[in-house]
Amino acid sequence: MIKGVTKSIIEINPRSSCFEKIIVILNSSCDAPDKEEIRRQAELMTGKAPEYLRRQMGMYRLKMTVSAVAGSLVTAGIFFILYMFV
Repeated sequence: MIKGVTKSIIEINPRSSCFEKIIVILNSSCDAPDKEEIRRQAELMTGKAPEYLRRQMGMYRLKMTVSAVAGSLVTAGIFFILYMFV
């Protein structure tokens, strides 16, 4: 459902998506696009968002894993040095 709230703000309720509501604020210097163009752009944006979030979460997990491994190696190295020389 596409609903015009004002001239520059459009509220979109997607049919099959993980989003409850999408608020689009149009640039005031441009002419208002037709409903089909707005619907196509909204579906394009909402279709890519879950993929982006999954990729972002994967990168976060990778960074945390690398940090944990690096921390454990540094700690093991310190304990090894202390064990050998003390």
